[in-house]
Amino acid sequence: MENNLMKSLSLENFGQPLTFKQIEIPQLAHGEVLIQVEATPINPSDLLFMAGHYSNSGFKPPCVPGFEGSGLVVKSGGGEEADSLLNKRVAFIFCKGAYAQYTVTNSQNCLLINDDVTYNQAASSFVNPLTVVGMLEVVKEARVKTVVHSAAASALGRMMVRYFKNNGVEVINIVRRQEQVDILKKEGATIILNQNDQDFHSQLKKLTTELNATIFFDAIAGSFTGQVLSQMPNKSTAYVYGILSGERNSVTEAELASREQSVKGFLLSNWLQSITPELKRQSMEKLQKLIKTDLKSEISKEYSLQDGQQAIEYYSKNMTQGKVLIKPQLQ
Repeated sequence: MENNLMKSLSLENFGQPLTFKQIEIPQLAHGEVLIQVEATPINPSDLLFMAGHYSNSGFKPPCVPGFEGSGLVVKSGGGEEADSLLNKRVAFIFCKGAYAQYTVTNSQNCLLINDDVTYNQAASSFVNPLTVVGMLEVVKEARVKTVVHSAAASALGRMMVRYFKNNGVEVINIVRRQEQVDILKKEGATIILNQNDQDFHSQLKKLTTELNATIFFDAIAGSFTGQVLSQMPNKSTAYVYGILSGERNSVTEAELASREQSVKGFLLSNWLQSITPELKRQSMEKLQKLIKTDLKSEISKEYSLQDGQQAIEYYSKNMTQGKVLIKPQLQ
C-alpha cells in the first residue's frame, strides 16, 4: 500500500478494453473492510457489465470491474463484524472492483474461507454458486421436479447439474456443440439436447410435456427465450439471468397470454434482498460446505493483473473450458 496507490484494471468506457493503471486505494466507511485480493474470476456478468448491458448496476466508468473474489482482510473501517474479519481469509462479493490489488466491500458481503479451501477455489464462491442455490429455492417453492436450462455447459450449468441432482431435481440441459454434451455427461447429466439438432424442438416439447418441466432458466435471452417457451407446457415461466445473445427479449405479450406463460428476470442481488435472514444464513452455510464438491468451479487458466485484458479475451472465447482467474498479487 505504498503511497496509498495500487495497481488495477480500469474500465474507462463501456465496450472498450481495460486499462492497466495505478489508482488510489478505496477509502473505508464504517462496517467496510479492505481486502488484499488474491484471486478474482471473470464471469459472464462481468463481460456483460463491461459491454454496458448492466449500466444500471450503480457502477459507471471510469471504474474497476470485477464483482467477486477472495483475499485477506487487511483493514477494518470499524464495527464489530468488520473488526472480527481483520487478518481473516474471505471470499467476497459486491465490492468496489475486484480487478485490483485491493478492494473494499461491506463486511456482510464476506464469507470466511475454511482452512482447507484455497484462494483459487474460494474466488468463485458467490456469483455462480449462490445463483444456483437461489434457483433451487425458486424450484422448490414452485414444487417443480424438472427444469430446462440453456447455456448448460457453462460453469454455472455444471454446478446446477450436480446440485439439483443431489436435491432431487432433473435438468433438461440445452447446449450448442457436441463437446459440450461430453462435458455435461462427465458431470452426471442424463438429459442433454443440442439446439442445432434437427429434432431439437420436437424432443424438447416431448420431454417438457412428459416431465412437466414448467421452469426455464435462460442465460441466452433474445429470440431463444420464446423458442424454448413455445415448446413448454402452459403456465411455464422463463427466468432470464443472462443475455449471452446480446438481444432483447422478443416474446410478445400475446404469445405469453395465450398460454398463461411468463418471463421474469433472476438477478442474484435482487434474490438476496428478497429472502429472509434465516434463508440467507442457510445459503451461506451451504456455500461453505459444498464449495469443494457440488458448488465447485473448475479453473482453466490464471493471469496476472497486467495481463488482465488478455485474460478477458481468452475467457470470452473459451467460456466452457473452466474459470479464468486474475491474480492481482502475481508478478
